[in-house]
Amino acid sequence: MPFQVLHFASVTSTQDIARMLLHDHLVILADEQRDGRGRMGRRWFSPPGGLWFTVVLRDPPDLLPVIAAVAVCRALEHLGYSPGIKWPNDIILDGKKLGGMIAERVGDYVLLGIGINLRNEIPHEIKDIATSVDADRDELLLAILDSLEATMGESRDEILAGWRRRSVTLGREVCIRDENICGFAEDIAEDGSLILRTSRGTRRIYAGDIIQREG
Repeated sequence: MPFQVLHFASVTSTQDIARMLLHDHLVILADEQRDGRGRMGRRWFSPPGGLWFTVVLRDPPDLLPVIAAVAVCRALEHLGYSPGIKWPNDIILDGKKLGGMIAERVGDYVLLGIGINLRNEIPHEIKDIATSVDADRDELLLAILDSLEATMGESRDEILAGWRRRSVTLGREVCIRDENICGFAEDIAEDGSLILRTSRGTRRIYAGDIIQREG
């Protein structure tokens, strides 16, 4: 099914518009979000110049966040960049956060929100940890949508292998923010959880932010 893109100049959040217009393969694209949000309810600064959109999918594969991270990386690679994935689904470039995504279920639908820093302003307080690329917004959007459709058609093994190849988390010591859990990031499980080897045995982490040692 082809994607249908609806473009708005300014919205509170593309997720909000998508929630009101539930339709399979609908894409809500906005020049800016006045109240964009990321995972765990955090505000996502979304001024003009960046790529801010939500894809509505009916009954998508259960690995959609993993699929989306791989698809975004593939699209960026097609444009000449070399991104990585920080678990669970941050897009990393040169050690800094380039973008992220959020998946919210509404009945039979999943709203997949994606934000990528392009030619937009980045707040001073996060310039040390965030980055951007000088890419054409519409070209990147179409590349991501094509890549998303293709990746959704792959097997679970292919998708997980694509995630592992691009991971900047696996093979490192990490801690779960706000929790007293640290360990070695061994692998990603078939359900997308992070397999963490700790001093008390192996744990599966299903949600949360991680702090990882660089290097």
